[in-house]
Amino acid sequence: MMKLRQFSVFLSFLALLSFAGVSEAANPCNPCSMKTMHNPCNPCGMAANPCSMGANPCSMNPCSADVKKNIRPHAFNSFQESVDMGRKMWNDDEGMGKAGVACLSCHAGFDMLHFDENQNFPHYVKMVGDVVTLDQMINYCLLNPMQGHELAQNSKEMTAMAAYYRSYRMKYLREHKK
Repeated sequence: MMKLRQFSVFLSFLALLSFAGVSEAANPCNPCSMKTMHNPCNPCGMAANPCSMGANPCSMNPCSADVKKNIRPHAFNSFQESVDMGRKMWNDDEGMGKAGVACLSCHAGFDMLHFDENQNFPHYVKMVGDVVTLDQMINYCLLNPMQGHELAQNSKEMTAMAAYYRSYRMKYLREHKK
């Protein structure tokens, strides 16, 4: 009796599909079977269905490729290593610019970084007069008050400065939990 009921439900489902005009050739549950779909984000939806040919491009994962393009030569073995380098740079009043000031000169305490406003980057910075990312803000300070040179976006130094800033902000958040 149970098998007859299951078979009846199955036949009802098939009948419903045929009334809705859904066939195996255009199954919305399987984009690889849709011959007329032209979605560039789905290679299986192309007119000539590559899913039916040898290797299935739908199963390829571009993130698992063996060859990766690095953004820079290896720089750090740990986050703490980058924080330590950033701390040295933050306190350097000689090597960061001609003005003889360090980041610490203007940002000696949490209040000078406006951590109390709970702003993540990017955000509007009045001194700059624009919405900037953390990297842009670091370079603004290096070029203007410090009279130094900007750091390259993917440089070890920029990563170190950003890591120290994050570490410093996390310390503030831990100490000022509400």
